[in-house]
Amino acid sequence: MDVPPGTFVVDQADVLSSSEESRLESEVAQLRQDTGESLYVVYVDQFPNGDRAFVQDFADTNSLSTNDTVLAIAVETRRYALDAADGSQLNAMQDDITRTYVTPSLQKNTTGDTPDWLAPAVAAVQGVDDAADGTLDGRGESGQEYTPDGALPQGEGGGATTGSDSGSGAAGALTGGLVAAGLGAGGYLVWKRSRKDHSRTPERGQIASAPAAPKDPLDEMPLEELHAKAGSKLVAADDAIRSSEQEVGFAEAAYGADAIATFKEDIATAKEHMRASFQLQQQMEDDIPDTEEDQRRWLKEIIGRCDEVGAALAAHQKEFEQLRDLENRVPDALGELGSAVPAAEEKVTEAEQTLVRLHSSYADSALAEVGDNAEQARERLDFVRTAEEKARTSWDAGDRPTAALAVRAAEEALDQVRTLTEAVRRAEGTLAETMEHLRQGVAQCRQDVAEAQAVVDSGRSPELAGPTGGLKAVLQDVRTQMDAGRPDPVDLIHRLEAAHRQLHAPLAGVRDAREHAMQASRMLPSAITHAQGQIDGTADFISARRGAVGPEARSKLSEAARTLDAARGMRTSDPAEALDAAHHASDLAERASELARRDVTSFGMQYGGAGFGQGFGGADRYRRRGGSSFGSGLGGAMLGGILINSILNSGGSSGGSDWGGGGFGGLGGGGLSGGDFGGFGDLSGGSF
Repeated sequence: MDVPPGTFVVDQADVLSSSEESRLESEVAQLRQDTGESLYVVYVDQFPNGDRAFVQDFADTNSLSTNDTVLAIAVETRRYALDAADGSQLNAMQDDITRTYVTPSLQKNTTGDTPDWLAPAVAAVQGVDDAADGTLDGRGESGQEYTPDGALPQGEGGGATTGSDSGSGAAGALTGGLVAAGLGAGGYLVWKRSRKDHSRTPERGQIASAPAAPKDPLDEMPLEELHAKAGSKLVAADDAIRSSEQEVGFAEAAYGADAIATFKEDIATAKEHMRASFQLQQQMEDDIPDTEEDQRRWLKEIIGRCDEVGAALAAHQKEFEQLRDLENRVPDALGELGSAVPAAEEKVTEAEQTLVRLHSSYADSALAEVGDNAEQARERLDFVRTAEEKARTSWDAGDRPTAALAVRAAEEALDQVRTLTEAVRRAEGTLAETMEHLRQGVAQCRQDVAEAQAVVDSGRSPELAGPTGGLKAVLQDVRTQMDAGRPDPVDLIHRLEAAHRQLHAPLAGVRDAREHAMQASRMLPSAITHAQGQIDGTADFISARRGAVGPEARSKLSEAARTLDAARGMRTSDPAEALDAAHHASDLAERASELARRDVTSFGMQYGGAGFGQGFGGADRYRRRGGSSFGSGLGGAMLGGILINSILNSGGSSGGSDWGGGGFGGLGGGGLSGGDFGGFGDLSGGSF
């Protein structure tokens, strides 16, 4: 079960109402804020391989850490398990939490015609809260004291009731008249916050002492591991936003802008956290040394903000799924896909023809971001067909969840086809514009060289001599490559801008301020256009290959966009500063592109293929890595982040573990929890 990032309540059994789920999410969020401990509450119909295996698999799949605890409840088979990781401060107390909080609430509230499934989860929140701050007193929900063997003392609650070991957990199954809280659903939040008293008066003879503040496991984590955890969360959160944007785009096309306004607001909130996180990441990647204290503080903020990304995207996930209702409209969705594929194939053919023209006009290095786009697009189309077949087979077999997830994957792959082919079309225009900007830049640089040389020849400002000579040499080399044919205009304009910046600053000292600002204003529009083109191209490259691209490239791209926005904001007030900012944004985008391409190359080498369209997409290569038989296009799907640790034909009634990617709320953006959950001790749970 791969849960969306930042999600701590998973109601796969569909036993909670929307208001109950929201209430429980608030309780868990408050627990995290108060104690630093996280509680995952998972409702399923049954545990496929037993409670122990289910909780262990859940922790492994979602990379839970040592401050995470899992409460899993199988509502049909009436089994449950609560477990904290080895190394957690709660591990030794999980039996007490189960015996005195969870079990009584399960027994009291989940019988009869209208079971109250919210109650045991809230009881678990209370138990974790008590255990985390050292006030676990064995009194549970009812406030009555329980003995270590799970029995009520005589005279309390109407007689003794003992516990028995179920064979799969330490708490076992408790029977009889245990007393649990009798609050209705509307009173949980009030009970949770009002019952707690952290300043209880000590008994006579005891020395009053404040409970020890809970340790933050992130403070104990080695700095290198903390960097890795934050990096994995950044990637997962960014992918979750991208997947959610795609899903909302599909919904808007079907239902209109009004129907998806709320979900767009959720994405906007998530993006604010993402931008701040990338800015913090960029601070640690710049040339300014940072102390370990600063790095820890920033990394912890990144992790917290990434969790908030998940929470924002999950806020209305149920409503979004109800809007799309894919599980009930798979045949219609397949019909829409079938109608869209021929047009997509035409776009791929056009992209192939465009790339032939571009390769005849520009150097291969100028096409580094789009050179294999047509090949990649064909591989995504292969996967669309494979996913369509999977959806039909699953639908015919009555497995609607898997069919819906297959449709989602096909939609996402088709959207990547559009991204890849549109990037080729846009590259043709961008390269033509860049060539024109390059010609204008050459003309402007020649004027500046002539002006600077005249100043040097007059005996004034000898400091201009070096930068003037450097720009002259670059101008000559640029002109030579332009005349030779098949230039790389992006590389040439970067070289020209770098050399011009060396002259620009000292030349400003001998110019009239008004004249200097006017020249910057003339150069600024082309600089902004050039930087925006680079940012857009790199964003498309990452979007269609996000399964391979790591956090560094993404943070550089985010910083490039932020810097270009700043340049636009200074166009009127300070054009010279705006010009410098636009050039810097262009440099950042180029660096992001280099890093992203490096990541993709490394990804290809890891999976044994240099070219994903030819070497990587074959089934045999993946099968050697432990996969099973499947249709074509899997390589491209993995590179595009559509499949995460998945095997296409492994099936299953839920389908949730077989498909990644897609889904509002970032379904399939695995790894966001980060960290190492560690091993499990004895599970605390049993039957109810």
